[in-house]
Amino acid sequence: MILRSTKKLAQKLKIKTLSDTEIKISAFEEWYGHLFVENRAQYILLTNAYSLYSVVFPGRGILNLKSFSEISRFWLAEMLTYEGCSNLIGRFVIQDLEVIDTYKTNNRGIVGSMNDMIACAKYYLSEFQMPLLEISVRLNQTPYSYLDNFNHPLNVIKKLALS
Repeated sequence: MILRSTKKLAQKLKIKTLSDTEIKISAFEEWYGHLFVENRAQYILLTNAYSLYSVVFPGRGILNLKSFSEISRFWLAEMLTYEGCSNLIGRFVIQDLEVIDTYKTNNRGIVGSMNDMIACAKYYLSEFQMPLLEISVRLNQTPYSYLDNFNHPLNVIKKLALS
C-alpha cells in the first residue's frame, strides 16, 4: 500500500519526510490519507486514489505507521462488509497490508474531493452524530466531479473489482 499523506497526517504518524517521486502502481495500492478534527476529536479520511472509495475512522490511538496500517485495515474491512462488498476484502484488505512507503499528495482533484468529503463528514458528525460507517457509506454514494460522469465511488470500486 502506498500512502499519499497530507502534512497533518504525516505529523501525527511521525513521518519526517515525504517523497514526491512519481511511481506506477495498481489502482488498489494507492491511497490518500488526511487528518481532520471535529468536536475536539481527530478523524482520518482514507481514500483510494482511483475510485475515491473512502472510509472515515477515529484517529485516536494511531501514533505511527504500524498502528495506522492495523487500524486502517480493520476499518476498511468493516466498511466493505457493511456495504455488502465482502468479496472485495481479498483485493483491498489482506492480512499483511502495510504502508510500504509514504509520499506527498500529488493530485489536486483527489485532494479537492477529499476536502468536500471532510466538509460533509464534519456536518454529519456535528449535526446528526452519525456513526462513522454510515458517514462513510454516504460519502461513497455521493457523486464526484473527479470521477467520470459524476460517478459514485462505490460504483467505480465494484467495476474495478470485476475487471
